[in-house]
Amino acid sequence: MSKSPAWLTVGQESVTIALSRATEMNGVKQNRITLRVPTVGDLRAASKQAKDDREEQEVILFASLAECGVADIEKLSVVDYNRVQEGYFRLIADGDDDGTETAGAAAGG
Repeated sequence: MSKSPAWLTVGQESVTIALSRATEMNGVKQNRITLRVPTVGDLRAASKQAKDDREEQEVILFASLAECGVADIEKLSVVDYNRVQEGYFRLIADGDDDGTETAGAAAGG
């Protein structure tokens, strides 16, 4: 796996992403977001809620893993959303993989 960027801390059970700008999440101004490791149930729930909309599935999944509302994820800047995506893919990478081939996995497919 390639070296993590300075804004990313990857652990075995979670990943923490430093945001480029503070944003309100769960009513509190935050400058970082932490995603826990997803379960199969998380993927299935996001897929069930959003049907065939992969973008919506991903937003729902990230909100679940960050334990915040979907609207909180939708308020992120594109730069910060891209960071969350990269953090997620590194979190679910298999150690031998750099996470680039798991793009469909975020949305359960």
